[in-house]
Amino acid sequence: MSEHDGTLSYSLNREKLHKARRREGRYLLRTNLTETDPVKLWSYYLQLVAVEEAFRTLKGDLAIRSIFH
Repeated sequence: MSEHDGTLSYSLNREKLHKARRREGRYLLRTNLTETDPVKLWSYYLQLVAVEEAFRTLKGDLAIRSIFH
């Protein structure tokens, strides 16, 4: 068993850090649409997010109401 003197040592893998920093702030969308304009695809995605949020809100509102037939 070796004796420890309480110091901390580390090494930095600069190549791995560089690769990680290049990916920061990026968002990858995978789609089956044939549109090639990334701005238009991003717009479609934002519309989808808004519709899903509206359904979640509607579902939440319906869950708290009494339904009488």
